[in-house]
Amino acid sequence: MEGLSKIKERIRLLLNFKVPPYLMDHQFQGRAVLPAVEAMEVLAASTQAHLPETPVNAMGNARFDKFLPIENGVNEIRAFNDLEIQDDGRVVSKLLTKTQSKKAKITRTKEHAVLCFGDGLGKPSPRRFHMPKTTGYHVPSETVYERLVPFGPAYHNLREGVTLWEEMVTATVYAPENGGTDGILGSPFPLDAAFHAACVWGQRYAGVVGFPVGFGIRKVFSVTKAKNTYQAVLLPKKLVLNGFLLDVWITGRGGTAKEVVLGLVMKDVSGGRKKPPPWILNQTI
Repeated sequence: MEGLSKIKERIRLLLNFKVPPYLMDHQFQGRAVLPAVEAMEVLAASTQAHLPETPVNAMGNARFDKFLPIENGVNEIRAFNDLEIQDDGRVVSKLLTKTQSKKAKITRTKEHAVLCFGDGLGKPSPRRFHMPKTTGYHVPSETVYERLVPFGPAYHNLREGVTLWEEMVTATVYAPENGGTDGILGSPFPLDAAFHAACVWGQRYAGVVGFPVGFGIRKVFSVTKAKNTYQAVLLPKKLVLNGFLLDVWITGRGGTAKEVVLGLVMKDVSGGRKKPPPWILNQTI
């Protein structure tokens, strides 16, 4: 069809990326899984190394369809970055793994994450926020991580808790060092902590324990750095089946925009097994 981009070239890149110990603190139903923020970093670094002109700080049409599990004792993950180079300059990047059945010796390919890099997806501009005039519902950090978002200590990066309104969420997010280095997209921890804040909002106002499963646009204006604190503002947009949509803004000192995620999709990925505790539910909606 006219107006649709065409694929010029397909490339498969081998990935062997390290598993730092802190990743074992990111667990779903008792099993460590690769966070969405880490998947984005792996794909961005691989893509830019192969295609240096690609603006990997701008991405969109993201999907995180399947968890990539991390087994105990594993120091490195073998995966692939499948690239589709389009004629309009955009690059589709897919994080894949291959597994082989021991009995049937059948090789299966799983697609864990898909991103489209390029400025043509939209250019969000930094914006100003108007705080609600009412008092928000505050949840302390200890309560968040003990009762709502049960990740290990490496991911306890909501500082001073999270404050909720139906139309807004605010939180202070932190970038720990954790023995690693900041990636090409900056520290993964502030955005990951903002996803935790989104999960808390969803439990109160949507009745859903949501995980990030996709977004429309992400733009990194200036990378976040370890040992720094940032402010996160989340703007809920609408409820969808088994989930909700919202925008995420992360700012630094003086309100300087660091990054934005527009159209973040948070959904229940437990098949209905995980439910918010009754005390967090907003009984007015």
